[in-house]
Amino acid sequence: MTKRSCISRECGAEAKQPAMNVHGIQRELLNACPERLVSRSQKPFSPVPIVVNVRKIKSANPRLCRHASCRAATKLPADQVKHSPVLSWKRLSSSARVSAPKRAPPLVLLPGFGNCSADYTAPFGSQQDSIAHFLKERGFNVYVVQIERRDWIRVAQCLTSRSYWSGKSTVDPGYRWYLQRVQAAVDKACREGSCDQVDLIGHSAGGWLARAFVGDALYMKSNMKPGSSLAAQPHVAPGLGVGTLPSSAHQGVRRLVTLGTPHLGPSSGRDMTGGTLTWLNAQWPGACFRDQGIQYTCVAGHLVAGNRDSPKRTLAKYACNSYREVCGDGHGQLGDGVVPSCCAHLEGANNIILEGVFHSISRQGTFADASELVWYGSDEVMDAWLPALL
Repeated sequence: MTKRSCISRECGAEAKQPAMNVHGIQRELLNACPERLVSRSQKPFSPVPIVVNVRKIKSANPRLCRHASCRAATKLPADQVKHSPVLSWKRLSSSARVSAPKRAPPLVLLPGFGNCSADYTAPFGSQQDSIAHFLKERGFNVYVVQIERRDWIRVAQCLTSRSYWSGKSTVDPGYRWYLQRVQAAVDKACREGSCDQVDLIGHSAGGWLARAFVGDALYMKSNMKPGSSLAAQPHVAPGLGVGTLPSSAHQGVRRLVTLGTPHLGPSSGRDMTGGTLTWLNAQWPGACFRDQGIQYTCVAGHLVAGNRDSPKRTLAKYACNSYREVCGDGHGQLGDGVVPSCCAHLEGANNIILEGVFHSISRQGTFADASELVWYGSDEVMDAWLPALL
């Protein structure tokens, strides 16, 4: 029987580079919140991309939807879970190949938790199969934030802070190093491209870290003159202490696309990031800087429903366990095999659901399922979300 392995370290899979055990640390990072993503009139399984605008959704809490009824929109009824198939990607025959327009800004790719730069430039040692290669073939200038797999051990720094255990962590100290790497990549892209702005593409946790980067005052001050009206202003996030909520987003960012990102905190229980996501969503909720020109696009996948009764080493069983870590309830949840779609969208963003798309690039070795899997960065899938950058 054919097997496969996933390059995503969030999946705890094998990799060529020396790897740390991030599967356990994943519980400290991946989080979710249910959102009302699909209307009742939409079919649960469709081979075409579904574009959903969450700005039209009303909830009791406009910043953070935590209602069980919202989660139900992307969860199968119990009697359908057993017979739910692994969905296949079907490219639309009418879908045109997207190429970079003239004077397109550089693209900066932000790796997911546990991933390294090579996963996006030469996965499993193959440059020809990388998302960076496919984007360059289309005419985009591509830069990948420089991350080594071992760098993620720095996240453990937050475990020594009292704020982590009290659920009041911010990006300091656990993720500050990552944001500094993002700034370095943005500076390099602007310098070599002789431009003032870039587009960010964040995969998995790289998506919510991109949101933190866009709003973090430390990375805007270098772009602002003293006394500028764009300077950061003091802000108090309710119950979270004093932070800084800038009056404008990072001036070097034009658009933000997230791929399979767990954006919001769990509907119940402890925030497994020690409060970092809770803080992030209190400071810069949803598509916070949309009105200031930054366009947000959030892409989620419907590949498989989690099934706690499936045999071990099957995708449905693995997905159930992963979804549970993300949103607290994995059985029957639809998602990309790692992140349930109920947590991968933002209020105010252009939200997309793609049928049959896996979370990360994969090859033989992890799952017993024999079907081939494409992911968000596959050449045949890109045309479903690249128009967001045009």
